[in-house]
Amino acid sequence: MQVVIELPYILVQTVTYGAIAYTMIGFEWKVAKFFWYLFFMYCTLVYYTYYEMMTVAVTPNLNIASIIASSFYSIWNLFSGFIIPKTVSFLIDSLQIP
Repeated sequence: MQVVIELPYILVQTVTYGAIAYTMIGFEWKVAKFFWYLFFMYCTLVYYTYYEMMTVAVTPNLNIASIIASSFYSIWNLFSGFIIPKTVSFLIDSLQIP
């Protein structure tokens, strides 16, 4: 039941933060794009919340859960696409592997 109770809270958080952030970032104002943005933000927040709940459940105390979570967050941020330069995609396309 703890899993289901988080969904409305995350929805309110997503809509509130998403509307403010979408406006401040300056994305194109199309209804479909805005709802796609909210959808992906909602899925991401649900994923992180459930990961945190799982980490706390499988570790013996909160301190160990914090250490494990921070290491996984660092790995996720490293491979989230922000550090990979755009030129890598051009190199992969130029290889022409059959």
